[in-house]
Amino acid sequence: MISFAAIGLAATVVAVVLTALAAVQVRRMNRRFQILDDIAHVVDEGGSLGETLDAISEILVPELGDFCAIDLIEDGRVKRAAARSSGPDAEKDEARLAARVPALQERMASAAIEARVEPRFFEYVDDADLRDVSADEEDFQFLKSLRIRSGVAVELRARGRPTGMLTVGVGHSQRRFTQSDVRFVSVLAGRVALALDNAGLFSNLARSERERAEIAETLQRGLLPPPLPHIPGWSVAAMYRPAGAENEIGGDFYDVFRIAAGWMVVIGDVTGRGAQAAAVTAHARYTLRTAAAITGDPVVALRTLNRELLARSGTALCSVAAMTVSEDPRDPVRLAVAGHPPPLLIDGDAVSEACKPAPVLGAFSDEAWTMEATAVGRDQQLVVVTDGVTDAGGERGRFGEDRLRAVLAGVSSPALGAQKIEGALHEFTGGDLDDDAAIIAIAPASADASPASEAEVELVERLYAAFNRRDPEEIVALCDEEMEFFPIGTAEQVGRDAPYTGPEGLQEYLRDVERAWDELLITPKVVERHGGSLLVRGRVYARSRALGIRDMPVAWIWDLGRARFVRGEVFRDPEEAVHRLAASP
Repeated sequence: MISFAAIGLAATVVAVVLTALAAVQVRRMNRRFQILDDIAHVVDEGGSLGETLDAISEILVPELGDFCAIDLIEDGRVKRAAARSSGPDAEKDEARLAARVPALQERMASAAIEARVEPRFFEYVDDADLRDVSADEEDFQFLKSLRIRSGVAVELRARGRPTGMLTVGVGHSQRRFTQSDVRFVSVLAGRVALALDNAGLFSNLARSERERAEIAETLQRGLLPPPLPHIPGWSVAAMYRPAGAENEIGGDFYDVFRIAAGWMVVIGDVTGRGAQAAAVTAHARYTLRTAAAITGDPVVALRTLNRELLARSGTALCSVAAMTVSEDPRDPVRLAVAGHPPPLLIDGDAVSEACKPAPVLGAFSDEAWTMEATAVGRDQQLVVVTDGVTDAGGERGRFGEDRLRAVLAGVSSPALGAQKIEGALHEFTGGDLDDDAAIIAIAPASADASPASEAEVELVERLYAAFNRRDPEEIVALCDEEMEFFPIGTAEQVGRDAPYTGPEGLQEYLRDVERAWDELLITPKVVERHGGSLLVRGRVYARSRALGIRDMPVAWIWDLGRARFVRGEVFRDPEEAVHRLAASP
């Protein structure tokens, strides 16, 4: 006969067991709610697709399973996007999981494209199950090494369409999935699909932003003034500074191009700012180029652009100063101006207008532009600026024409003229321009001296090409181990006052170039032999977001020893380099 005490004890044991099971179940439910909550936080954070996948994988392993894989459907194919594993060989297993072809998931994805697919649940995994999803014997052995006991694969579906697969499995922890785990993974899959959908949305937005930025950058670069060509017999310097720290293009432009009778030099300014002004700038530049190339006549080019601007919707005004020069600097320069500040003729301390102004383009249909000719002597030069220079504001009011003339009085070369204007403008405005500014200066070049040998010219061209490629090995190979080099423009930008010395110094120079400039090109044009030195006349095209564009004639003096460069110095004014060599013993 069973005593009441035995019954009470049994009841107590049952109660304790049920209580323990209930506690386990509560803890399990709490952990699952925590998993769902953690994934919800991932959704709210709105990270990139890669960040979201990594975060989800970390949540699921090892809390829910010993390994997991997330696959995405792209163009009807399954791509493994994330894998996570725990255990003693976790890192190696993760790499293998990430690299393997997801055979089961591909089959499920194929079916999912047609209709919703039920979860695939493997309560007890045996070798037959593993062979069914293995690509080959090696893959089978790898899956077997995971000691998989149970697994479940569930489709990810967002906005009514399949987007991927979530696979979770248990092995080394000796756990085993049940139907309740399958139901939870199915619920979980909805959260994961939402997270991936949001991440994909953010990823698409980020990609769209990058693409728009790339397009803007490409278009902007295409609208920037290109490096100036070499005009035989002439020295040309140019400077361009757009207003605003974030812009590299604006309403001002300059251009130099070949025409039938020689070369045309153009500088202009369109009304407005930003993208609209840049569009008109591009239209103006290429219209002038095309018309001038066909006719060789600046006046015809101005008339053509005027008709184009009048035909545009809205108001588009453009001021232009155009000059044509032949390759014989003794021939007069032909000038045509439309609404632009006239070119200034610099003759020692005397500064005067080289031609008369005429109406701006895009305002009147009357063709009121004429051609004037002016001789530019050996010690003279022409300088043209846009009104962003003369109208620039500072603490003392407007920069003005009188200040411009005072700056240019006595200037001996185009390079110094452009540099002096830029320096004075920067000091006057504190570096804060409220309008785009452009400068172009042109003068007859000094006569060439004794040409260097073919071998020396080839050596110079190799060095300059290596600089432009940023090729340290080639540069070091061409230079002596005791090489000293002082490029004044880059040195100023990085605050350096000592030469770059030896191979390490040349490496440092290349790093400084990357710091100082978005683009730096050096181009040799003429190589002359002066005693034991080479004089190289050429150009430097330097561009940065902060400083705009400087396109200047420059000279280098190089000392050679045993067919290697021993010492180099850069001169902003080529005439200074000529005088330095002339004064040398």
